[in-house]
Amino acid sequence: MRAERGNFTPMFRRLFLLRCLLSAILLFTTTSAREVTLKIDPEGSNHVHLEELGNGEWEVRTTGTDPYFYIRTDGEEIDLRRQPALSFDYFSTTGIGRTLVFVGPAIDVPRMITTELGRREAWAGFAVDMTATLEPPPGPVTSLRITLGQAPGVVARLRSFRARPATEDEKRDAHGREERLRNDREHAARLRAYLIREFPHRIDSVSADAERIFIGGRLSAPAEDLQLAEIPMWEDITALKSPASFHPVRPDEEGKFTIIVERKAIRDREPLLSAWALVRRQGEGFEPLSAMRYVEDQKARADLPPARPVSRKGIGGCPFDHPDMQELGIASVTFNFILNEIFLPADSTEGRPYEFAGRTWRWNESAVARYDRKLRIAAENGWMVSAIVLLPPIRQAPEGAWIREAAHPHADPGGIFVMPNFTSREGVNAYAAAMNFLAERYSRPDGKYGRVHHWIMHNEINSGFFWTSAGNKTDITYLDLYQKSMRVACLIARQYDPHAKPFISLEHCWTRRLDVRAYAAKDLLEHLVAFSRKEGDFPWGIAFHPYPQDISNPRAWEDPEATFDFGTPYLTYRNIEVLDAWARQTHVAYRGEPREIQLSEQGVNSPNYSEKTLAEQAAGMAYAWKKIEPLQTITAFQYHLWADDHSEGGLRLGLRKFGDDPEDPHGIKPIWHLYKAIGTDAEEEAFRFAKEIIGIRDWSEVPHRGEIRGR
Repeated sequence: MRAERGNFTPMFRRLFLLRCLLSAILLFTTTSAREVTLKIDPEGSNHVHLEELGNGEWEVRTTGTDPYFYIRTDGEEIDLRRQPALSFDYFSTTGIGRTLVFVGPAIDVPRMITTELGRREAWAGFAVDMTATLEPPPGPVTSLRITLGQAPGVVARLRSFRARPATEDEKRDAHGREERLRNDREHAARLRAYLIREFPHRIDSVSADAERIFIGGRLSAPAEDLQLAEIPMWEDITALKSPASFHPVRPDEEGKFTIIVERKAIRDREPLLSAWALVRRQGEGFEPLSAMRYVEDQKARADLPPARPVSRKGIGGCPFDHPDMQELGIASVTFNFILNEIFLPADSTEGRPYEFAGRTWRWNESAVARYDRKLRIAAENGWMVSAIVLLPPIRQAPEGAWIREAAHPHADPGGIFVMPNFTSREGVNAYAAAMNFLAERYSRPDGKYGRVHHWIMHNEINSGFFWTSAGNKTDITYLDLYQKSMRVACLIARQYDPHAKPFISLEHCWTRRLDVRAYAAKDLLEHLVAFSRKEGDFPWGIAFHPYPQDISNPRAWEDPEATFDFGTPYLTYRNIEVLDAWARQTHVAYRGEPREIQLSEQGVNSPNYSEKTLAEQAAGMAYAWKKIEPLQTITAFQYHLWADDHSEGGLRLGLRKFGDDPEDPHGIKPIWHLYKAIGTDAEEEAFRFAKEIIGIRDWSEVPHRGEIRGR
């Protein structure tokens, strides 16, 4: 009996454990496969009209600039590990645009997902990964807030909201996202090490003319298996696999060498955009033995005169042919190039041909004609033009569209604009082709089509997740992409205009990050300085937007966190002297000269049209002007905006009122008269009223006279 019991017990246990395992698998499968239903709850909605149509279907019409509503479970919690996908069906002939999903009870950026919903002329499914937030929700997930578009006039029908398990494709996408984040962190660590590394050899100079590139350097000691490598922008010097070309190095007795590369012999790329480094083969890749270096000097085809605006007074957003441009005495303007308007899809038979890097593009004559008309007006009036280069997301672009090659593949589809694609030869060539077309056309010696003097690269890159997206990047990998875009503009434009400059675009958060996906402006600038020192300096400038700390408040002189040190959280009108001092530092300067600054977008808000707030708006403008007056690094102040615009989220920054104001459409505000008076004999009298509002007796009290602390 004992022996029989001894044989029975292990068998019984095995059967029992097997039964438990099967039960657990069944339970897990049932739970993980189960969906959680959510329903629209009209309670707490904003700027939307919600109509229930029956059978679980709703129609949503947006009525303002912040349209959102809630979807909720019946109290059941969503397990994000097992039901990570929020899916629903939608139908929209208007298109929806940028869509935000806030996961869980906290309505904040760390729990927000951005995506893009286009037109759907038939019912179609859509899903978003609720685990893609920067931070997990702080409590049980029983509700989500949905923002559909960010403007009135969106119409969509929605149904079948549910939280469900991820499909195999969705799991692969999530894994790919995690892998990209891991690769980015590793790339960031390599870049930091590269920027401080002391290499055994060096490239001393790289220059170019229309036909050749000249590379000069020095070997500190004899070296075997060493070659000069051409590093195109789609290659990573910190993990180098495939340089574009190699050249033997034959140094003289002092270790010096010069190598000449014929540009026209290279057909599939523009070697002007490549960097050059000394390398040797190591395993399956190459070890850099010098830092890489880009072209720093080049001979332009013509000696165009530099821009010399008659004053710093500029504007953005005013039609170039509007009488205000003359009445206000405007001397400089900003101008948007939306790059995907330039070239037609690859299979197009329309447009005219344009050759670049061994490929024929076809350019959009009607779009370019619109640019020509505006830029001719600017040239006729002698205005300095600073063009803002913008790339929209791919969104619903047709197959073969230029933007499908030129847009960064990791860009957030919910972003307003995106970073160029520096991950492939095709991406770099597509972007460079558009930039070359524009620089060549708008830098002609005869000025036939007008002229662009400077190039502002993209928009407010410290908020790049929204304005210049490249996906989730660390600050140094993001800036590495961005400085390549700046170099493309600089190297291409200075072939045609020796005075053209690229400008880095930044908003007013200096050491503070606007949200967890953003970057600090000062950090990005310091990275730009580091890349410039390591890989060849170039004459970049700063296009800054020093809005008040609270953009809605015109009383910038009261900004509490705009301090007079390099660690200031915000850089506004109140402490604009900090930016001037930063640009004057020796380690920042370009060939001994401070970096040029243009204040290319900023305004002063009037919260409403009352006499008090309109006076404070005008006083804020007077204050800003007196702050910049003694700062010689600031060469232009382009006011934003000419007239109040409903797309500005309720702000009233304009010199004029809303065009649809029921009592005074496009009515002139007091700030209009004050802006007109700047630089004229009427300025002193026009500014007089502002002293009492600001709380000063004399304008000499406004500039900061003390030391700017810190580095």
